[in-house]
Amino acid sequence: MSSAPRRRAVAALVAIFAILLVLALLLVPLVQSALFDLILSPFQKKVPAYATFEVERQIIVSANGGSIIEFTLDIPAMPDLDSTDQKMQTVLNVSYYPDPTSLTPRYGVDWAVWQHGALSDEQSYLVRIVYEMRVDAVVWDLDRSSSGNLTDLPESLKSRYLLDEWKIIVSDPSIQNAAGDIVGAEMNVYSILSAINSWITGHIKYPSQNGIAEPQTSVQTLQSGIGDCDDQAILFCALARASGVPAWLQLGAMYDASIHRWIGHGWVQTYVPQREGGGEEVVIDTANRDFMVWRPNRFAEYTDDGIGEHLHDYYYSFNCAYEPSSYLGGEGPEFDEEYDSITYVESQERITIGGLFQLICQETDEEMALVKRS
Repeated sequence: MSSAPRRRAVAALVAIFAILLVLALLLVPLVQSALFDLILSPFQKKVPAYATFEVERQIIVSANGGSIIEFTLDIPAMPDLDSTDQKMQTVLNVSYYPDPTSLTPRYGVDWAVWQHGALSDEQSYLVRIVYEMRVDAVVWDLDRSSSGNLTDLPESLKSRYLLDEWKIIVSDPSIQNAAGDIVGAEMNVYSILSAINSWITGHIKYPSQNGIAEPQTSVQTLQSGIGDCDDQAILFCALARASGVPAWLQLGAMYDASIHRWIGHGWVQTYVPQREGGGEEVVIDTANRDFMVWRPNRFAEYTDDGIGEHLHDYYYSFNCAYEPSSYLGGEGPEFDEEYDSITYVESQERITIGGLFQLICQETDEEMALVKRS
């Protein structure tokens, strides 16, 4: 054999070996995963794996030209939070200026309480709270096939989170009828939650202007078709409860990178039982289109315990006695609250919270549920 044919034969063998090597590598799960991520990368939605931050909360009480006799501020102590198998929220340090009058246990958690006497004319009182925290992202890998049914839900949650609770009005006929239209006879818990999530994100608009401090009732948001974060969360809870799924509020604040500010925020917690046993408490945030995703750009301060008076107390952290005759035109003392970002650092590591195939699968799950209900 001449040298030229021999070189061609060797080249052919090398090419065959290279092809076999590539095929062998494609069978390795790690390589498959890397290629899969590379191909789908343009379609994947990712968030930082965690964020660390310091944020200063400022609470200001002003006499506003009149006469305050006395007032009380009470703020829940910031809790650590865990999901089933990982940390969600870790409180590294909390500093109060001035120190609270007391730390008082209430509703199963500690509350920082400030009690103060008279203020008058243009006098004001400032409380500063500095939180240093780490928050880790959580993505719950759940779907219709892994979810249990309504009959698998724990009785302890059903006894706490299925009835009317302050603004979460479940018994109203309009809520009952809406839940029936959205969910029908569906029994799968994941599918019920997915259907309610899709309906709210498709039908409830976020208001163009900031609302008042007190949230709307679930009936008001349903009828108006407009609601901010906690309005939407309250409606979600009512629809879920009317469908037989326990759901409750979680409240805190969120960092908005577009304006570099922290703002008060509210979302839903609920429970998905697993077909194989056990279950997961998950987060749903319709205002930010996060379904069973906990982003690290937020912290939770208070978790609803199912008692309306307690939820009301959280919203009304300022209680004041004053002289009405010292004010004109229906005015009164002023209470203001805002957050200032001191530091905010996101990890370079990113985790995937959604992609093309995940979205297709979710839509397919919802279509299957609709077919089943029809």
